[in-house]
Amino acid sequence: MCIVVGALSKCCFLWPEKRFLYATSPPYTGERWFPMTTNDVLHAMELAELAYLEDQPMLSDSVMTVIDDDQTGVQCYIRKTEDLLDITFRGSNSAKDWRHNLMFWKKCIPYGNTCSKIRVHTGFLNAYKSKQVRNRLLNMVTPEIRRIHICGHSYGAALSVLCAVDLQYNFPDRDIEVIVFGCPRIGNRAFQKSYNSRVFKTLRVENGNDIVTKVPFALWGYRHVGAKLHVGAPRLPCLVSFEQHRQQRYYSSLFLRLLPPGVSPEAW
Repeated sequence: MCIVVGALSKCCFLWPEKRFLYATSPPYTGERWFPMTTNDVLHAMELAELAYLEDQPMLSDSVMTVIDDDQTGVQCYIRKTEDLLDITFRGSNSAKDWRHNLMFWKKCIPYGNTCSKIRVHTGFLNAYKSKQVRNRLLNMVTPEIRRIHICGHSYGAALSVLCAVDLQYNFPDRDIEVIVFGCPRIGNRAFQKSYNSRVFKTLRVENGNDIVTKVPFALWGYRHVGAKLHVGAPRLPCLVSFEQHRQQRYYSSLFLRLLPPGVSPEAW
């Protein structure tokens, strides 16, 4: 079976459908596995790239809502199709976004429990919890919505993670799937454990030595969430790259990673 993808790279590839199995960390999820197709990952990649465009394309089978919070700089696009919500957060594109990126001290996120040991990145949490963003997202989850797919790149990936765990807490009967690209660390080990047990359908794609995926530092108590799919250059502890964080670099590395065995890029 073939799927047509790659529209954003201004050409189309015929992509043989594959099925991958990813697992989040066994200590936290009891080795819960979930299926994910190549098409799922590429669809999320294209939505994450679309989020950077000022003019969003209208899809005939979906209704789109745009959240643009001037106070925090958060931009989010929600596409509703029957029982599905596709939520995409835009990455950093303003000084306000970078201000939140640099607020890296940790803040409590108690889920109603004031004794919680869960701590997350203050800047990301403040941006997501703004009334213009969070309240509108919660109101979008109407009774007919049964599936929620969330994606984003960079700063948008961080907001996607916080959105996912928030929606899972408030709507535990919904099927939530998260695919993020170039995601920084969001919270401490307690947050990692809580998130992985709640939103186990989470795939975190990292490209080469993307600098954003290595911050905030683990030495400061920060941990990654979800299952990891590494693409691009080998990961080296002491090497960082701004170039490998670019959205187009993720697209090209993902394309090469998912080519069928024995097939060269020139053949496509």
